[in-house]
Amino acid sequence: MTEPSTIETIDHFRSEILGNERKLYIYLPPDYAKNTDKTYPVLYIHDGQNVFASAFNGQSWNLHRVCDRLIAEQRMKAPIIVAVSNMGMARNSEFAHSGSYAGELDYPCRGEAYERFMIDELKPYIDRTYRTKPESRHTALMGSSRGGLVTYHIGFRRSDVFGMLAMMSPYFAQYDESAMKHHPIVQEFEEKRPLKLWIDVGGMEGMTVRADHVRERVGQFLKLGYRSGEDLLFCYEPEAEHNEEAWERRVHGPLLYFFGNIGKPLSAELKGSECAGISGAASFIYPVVRYESGLDLVDLEGSFRVTPDGAAKVSGDGVISAREAGDCRIEYRNADLRASRSVAIVPALPEEVTVDLEVVVPADTPAGARIYAGVELEAIGPRKYGRRFSLPRGTGFAFLVCEYSGLTEAREDGAPAPKRRFVACEDLALRYEVQSWMQGQTI
Repeated sequence: MTEPSTIETIDHFRSEILGNERKLYIYLPPDYAKNTDKTYPVLYIHDGQNVFASAFNGQSWNLHRVCDRLIAEQRMKAPIIVAVSNMGMARNSEFAHSGSYAGELDYPCRGEAYERFMIDELKPYIDRTYRTKPESRHTALMGSSRGGLVTYHIGFRRSDVFGMLAMMSPYFAQYDESAMKHHPIVQEFEEKRPLKLWIDVGGMEGMTVRADHVRERVGQFLKLGYRSGEDLLFCYEPEAEHNEEAWERRVHGPLLYFFGNIGKPLSAELKGSECAGISGAASFIYPVVRYESGLDLVDLEGSFRVTPDGAAKVSGDGVISAREAGDCRIEYRNADLRASRSVAIVPALPEEVTVDLEVVVPADTPAGARIYAGVELEAIGPRKYGRRFSLPRGTGFAFLVCEYSGLTEAREDGAPAPKRRFVACEDLALRYEVQSWMQGQTI
């Protein structure tokens, strides 16, 4: 009979470097107690309170369940997982390394101190206490959103400690919600490090994380010499949002990449832009390859053929350079894999589009309510809230209309409402009516 996995909790792990205490959650795989001579690779993951249990939004990575399943199916080697809780309001500071951008932030950058905590205090404790494989090639670091940002910085600065990095929906640019603008908050590295890189992004993450920012970082990795399918894997999911539920659905990807086998490619599909401009906004094509393991990964070194000849050129990582207006067909080829799709080429695509959004709320909405519909709205009349704003072309949103005290839109009968969705590929005028409210999470 297979032994169950266990999760140990350390309630008050002290950091003298940071001057605080936090919870740790340590996942020990099913055979850990039985095989006392065996050592294990280790995965460190940020925002640890969300990893095995529900987060503030009621969602969790459920990483223990994902690991248990992959281990039971004999698809990966069992790791120890160290889930490191964040410090609430101090999270922004601890996850931000310093740089020329620091003066534009409304919080201090303490990423270097958090890095020292991870390397000089936490990892030595874990290696002393548990049966680990301490070498960098057996040690992985993972995080989402700002956790993906700090994973990137720590990994590239200290590849002698962490040899595998998983950056999920990484927050590479500070988002100013009032101005709806972004400011890069990344250090640049000029040399390739001995790292295995996983990076991913969803197409419905709104303005929190923009897919083009992640694409730009992927391009930098390629310029440094990382090779798609070898030491770099990129996953793009057009319908994925920015939350724990989305990360739970694809976290098996980096787990298999680091500790298992992704298998052989089986099929391919072209996703991405339906049109491309000779000038203006950039357009991309994503050759998504399905592997035996069920992973859908983007081939960043693809071979493309465009017909009619000369209508456009497509780089290996999927950037479309349009040349002649009209319809064309792009075909992807890789060994025995084939996929194609039609793309309309137009003279120009706007870098930004305008969204005019209006929401009608129920009569029992509290006076002075703050209404949020992907972005915060303004009161424009009795029971009406709205806002006109510009978005980078291609930005996708998935949301429920909600109020900052925790009210969330519901159906007329009080049942949960389906999420609203839109992708800003052209100017939009959106009108929504909230049928009723239900109590949700305070924003």
